[in-house]
Amino acid sequence: MSELRLFTLDGSKAEECHPKAFKLEREVQSLFEANLEALLGVRMVASEFSTGQGGRIDTLGIDENGFPVVIEYKLDRNRTVINQGMSYMAWLRSHKAEFWKVVFERLGKEAADRIDHSSIRLICIATDFTRDDMGAYELMPSNIDLVRYRRFGDNHLLLERVQSEVAALGPPATGPTVSKVGTDKPFAQVLEDASPATRELYESLRQALLELGEDVTEKMTKLYVAYKRTKNFATVTANSKGVWLYLHLDPSGLGPLAGNMRDMRGKGHWGTGDLEVLITESDDIAAARPLIRKAYEGQV
Repeated sequence: MSELRLFTLDGSKAEECHPKAFKLEREVQSLFEANLEALLGVRMVASEFSTGQGGRIDTLGIDENGFPVVIEYKLDRNRTVINQGMSYMAWLRSHKAEFWKVVFERLGKEAADRIDHSSIRLICIATDFTRDDMGAYELMPSNIDLVRYRRFGDNHLLLERVQSEVAALGPPATGPTVSKVGTDKPFAQVLEDASPATRELYESLRQALLELGEDVTEKMTKLYVAYKRTKNFATVTANSKGVWLYLHLDPSGLGPLAGNMRDMRGKGHWGTGDLEVLITESDDIAAARPLIRKAYEGQV
């Protein structure tokens, strides 16, 4: 793990906080499961979920984009976890109906109907990872998240998501281009049918989002593209009016909104985020950059 040091500031005095190890793997799992949405942007579906084939998924969840999520934890740095997690991903791909049923029972029909099996995620939580873990991760960087953690004292938890050069390169993986959700076209099809001007705006906005930092990843869902660090901070979709940007910001704390912005709290829309920004020209992207930066930095 890269050297990360945490200090408590008392006036002009800095006092270092030293790491405090968890004694049991179950302690780590319990802490994350109690705070799953805040830490990882994942809704809890089940703990110690039995696959019926002799395996138990540590934590089974669904993320804010509707993707199934397998979470595995390890306390021992020398133990690999990715291979086991990948076998659970394969199990989910072949047991979609069973996953729909458990989500329906735990979270309701609306959550179950939002499941998007086009991408199944694996999140591995550990103090550090082996070379074998890193090798497996580089094969599937868009589907696997490696999250290092450090506990400092009793009140501080530090999370660091491992970055992949592979994940940051190239356009987002395309989603389905034939299947539809309701009467809405898949986003990949919307882009294909869009005017050259709209496609150019989308690409300019995409570059503005990716340039925020090397830790930004993008994922195309059926109806929008999500931009995230550990959790979504922005989503993008498009239609005949232009490109629509949704930011994870609280509109009530932003003062008067510009004419191309709307408070979307409590209103349905494709994507996630409470601030809507309509992009119809390049100047709109420039004007939105400070808000994009705030969302990226988590300044809710």
